[in-house]
Amino acid sequence: MRSRIYLIFCSVLFCILLTSCSLIDELKGSSSVNVNGASIEEEHAAAKYGAYINLNNMMTGGTFDRAIEGYISEFGMDENMYISEDFSGSELASFPGLDGLAKTVNTAVDRAAGEPSYGAADEALIQLGPVILDLLDTIEEITDYYNDGTYADDQFAKGKELHSQFIAQYHTYEPLANQFYNDFDQIAAEQKLSDLDKLKEQDYLIRYHALSVVMRAQDIEKAFFEAEIFDENILDCNLEEYRILFDLLVQDSKQFTEYAKDAKRRKQETWATVPELDAALQEVIGTATDILTILETKDTSSNRDNNLVSSYFSKVSNLIDAYNYNIRMDKA
Repeated sequence: MRSRIYLIFCSVLFCILLTSCSLIDELKGSSSVNVNGASIEEEHAAAKYGAYINLNNMMTGGTFDRAIEGYISEFGMDENMYISEDFSGSELASFPGLDGLAKTVNTAVDRAAGEPSYGAADEALIQLGPVILDLLDTIEEITDYYNDGTYADDQFAKGKELHSQFIAQYHTYEPLANQFYNDFDQIAAEQKLSDLDKLKEQDYLIRYHALSVVMRAQDIEKAFFEAEIFDENILDCNLEEYRILFDLLVQDSKQFTEYAKDAKRRKQETWATVPELDAALQEVIGTATDILTILETKDTSSNRDNNLVSSYFSKVSNLIDAYNYNIRMDKA
């Protein structure tokens, strides 16, 4: 379960980066920015980056990932599939749109040989692509098999064959997927910093701090994952390291709020903060503050009821959704 949580974390991180990339393209075309449009090289770079992010999102929290999770939840990962006594077929959800996912994979693979080079991430994707396509075919076959009710006629005979096929393919897929995540994470981190630099250079400080505060929230989340801090061992978290990250989060939040009050700057940046973003940010800071209190007092009584670390993960996800919604509203 913990590895799955980490992958979802990667997914939401890349969602932010995709939005940021689109935002920079938009700013380049603005009359307030002294740039005469993107070059062909920049367009290719943006297309490749977007293709990789689309693939990552598909694999972590998207339709493909949910299909895998749904199947494993129902039948397990053992060689001998688990079949519930009251299984009726409805437990295995149908996942519309699987056909279109092959295009997402192929688009990313086609971009792997192009510029700019992502080094190890390109090599990882070239190996991963065909494995995903094979697994997609199997998932589609499984979905058809159970939706058609064939399992009732053959007493799961074909289902057991498909299960063995799925398990074998998944065991091939998982290490390749993890390698891709790790390699592309380095590229994404560089892009994230580049986007922030561009926003700051153009004096788009509302947008700069809006993106930065989400990244600060994710820095805490990432620190929890890397130190394997969860609800049950929250006191293992290093207080001083956490306090540094917490202070940066609060500082950026205050900066964002102050800049967003400036009507002239809001007009310059075509920015309007939606209520959802304000609410989500306050919830993140509130939960982060509660965690700080627990670490300072060593009193975990409140965490037993509230599961604050898990709650923090959820609230960061909500913050990201709110940020993305805010960006989309700006473009509408």
